[in-house]
Amino acid sequence: MPGKATGERDARTALVLQGGAALGAYEAGVIKAVLDSGRRVEVVTGCSIGALMAVIVAGARGDPAAALDDLWRRLTVPVNPFLPSLFARSVALPAPLAGDSLYRINPAYFAMPALATHLYESAPLVQALEQWVDFDRVNASPIETIVTAVEIGSGRLVEFSSRRGLGPQHVIASASLPPVFPATQIDGAWYWDGGLISNTPLRPAINAIEAHDAVAHADEWELVVVDLFAPQTDLPKDMTGVVQRLFELVFFGKFQHDLKLYQWMNAQLDLMIELDRALPKSSTLRKHPAYLKLARHRRVDRLTVIRTEQPDALGGPADFSAEAIERRLKLGYEDARRALRR
Repeated sequence: MPGKATGERDARTALVLQGGAALGAYEAGVIKAVLDSGRRVEVVTGCSIGALMAVIVAGARGDPAAALDDLWRRLTVPVNPFLPSLFARSVALPAPLAGDSLYRINPAYFAMPALATHLYESAPLVQALEQWVDFDRVNASPIETIVTAVEIGSGRLVEFSSRRGLGPQHVIASASLPPVFPATQIDGAWYWDGGLISNTPLRPAINAIEAHDAVAHADEWELVVVDLFAPQTDLPKDMTGVVQRLFELVFFGKFQHDLKLYQWMNAQLDLMIELDRALPKSSTLRKHPAYLKLARHRRVDRLTVIRTEQPDALGGPADFSAEAIERRLKLGYEDARRALRR
C-alpha cells in the first residue's frame, strides 16, 4: 500500500466485507475501487464470501484484482435452461455440466439425502483458494486480515487473525454455510459460516483499529463498510422474492444494529474528548473505572458505507449467472468510486 509522504496526513483505512453469496461480486468491484483510490488499507475483515476476498486483498499470488476476477469467473454458473425463468437464475447446473466450476455435489446427498448434512463439497474451493492466495504472504502482510466463523458447539463467534496465523481452513470455516457446505474442523472444533451470528465483521475491525493505533498513532482512521442488503419497500411477488427478502431482513437488521452501536460508541468518545478538555488534571473522575475504560478506546474519524442505490440491479444472493456477476462487479466499482470521492 502507498506510504506516507512528507507533510501528508497519516490516514489509514479498515475495510469490512460482508457475506452475501453471489452479491459478493459487488464487493469485488468495491475492493478494486478502494485499491485504485490509493488508500492505505491496514485492516480488512471478512465473513463468508467476504473472507475469501479479504485474504486475496492481503495475499494474492499476483495482482489482487486479477485474482478477484478469477474467483468470480469460477463461481459463475450457467443458467439452467430446463427450469422455469422464476428459478433458472437461482439454481446451479450440476458440476459436470457447469465447466470450470467450484461446485462438486456431495455424493452422500444422492445416496442418502435424508442423512446428508450438506449439498456441496468444499474441497474444490480449498484447492482454488491455495491457487489464488499465498498464506505466508497474508500472515506477513502489513494488512491485518480477520475472518469470522461460528463454533457450532458453543454458538460463539470466533475471530481468526493473520497476526496469529491464517490458513485456508480458517477462510473455508468462515464460508461454511449450512446446509450448502459442510462444517469445517479446526483444532478439534467444528465451525459454520460467521454470518449466522454477525454478517458484518464491524466490531473486529474497530478492535483492530484500536490495537494498531495504540502501536503507531494515525492522524485519521476511515472505516469502509460494504452493505450488500439495501432496504426494500415493495412486497415480494413470488417465491424467489420471498427468499431474497428473508435474507435481506436477517442480514440488514443485524447490520443496522451494529451501525447503531458504532454510532453510540463514537458519541461516547466525543463526550470523552470534551470531558478530557474540561476536567482538571487532578480530577478524581479521571480515576473512575468507567472513565478509564472509555479512555482506552479510539474514535473512528470517518465511516463510509457503500451500498447501491439500485437494489433491483443488484439482484438476489442465489443468482450466480454470468450476467448478474458482471453487472455487480461494475456496479460495485462505480458506486464505490462515487462514495470514496465524497
